[in-house]
Amino acid sequence: MSETRDKRRRTDLDLFVLALIDSGITTPYELQKSAGLSPGATIPALQRLLEAGFARQGKPGPRGRTAHRTTSAGKNLLKSGWRELLDDGPSGDLDADLRVALLTLWAGGERRLAVDFLRQSADKKAESIEVVAEDSSSEGSAPLATWYGRLRSASAKALMRGESAAALAMAENLPSNLSRKRGQGNRTTRQKEA
Repeated sequence: MSETRDKRRRTDLDLFVLALIDSGITTPYELQKSAGLSPGATIPALQRLLEAGFARQGKPGPRGRTAHRTTSAGKNLLKSGWRELLDDGPSGDLDADLRVALLTLWAGGERRLAVDFLRQSADKKAESIEVVAEDSSSEGSAPLATWYGRLRSASAKALMRGESAAALAMAENLPSNLSRKRGQGNRTTRQKEA
């Protein structure tokens, strides 16, 4: 993996973790349970956010869990950071592209841009299928090696087709908006009913 791709992956994950913190998911445990993010990915992301001054750490609570809060610098980053990721286009990593689309919707309120981004991600995956060639290095070799190369190629193409279809399905199923604070949508509904 190139340094640029690795930096980009860290950037979208860091911004996504920061958005989750801002929305009320504040501990590594909550990031794992609520958002399905692994501690192996989120703890380094939290450390980078703390070091950059985008988040601050509270005192350990019950069970030693430490909550994090978004700083004013972090809130400013959330307002504009998603745009650079969007402008860079899809990365080819479906999880990273989903994070960028959700940040576009959550921080930017731009459903149309998020949908377009996921559709571009699907197109990028579909184009990648054409690039995957059968492994011909084993031609003339033992049948075991030949079949291994053929089946790996077929499997890679099937996975790319599946990821392309998944990106299109996600684009169609994005909500019209995401509330910025946990429970905000519920309060609005209750206020309307009152």
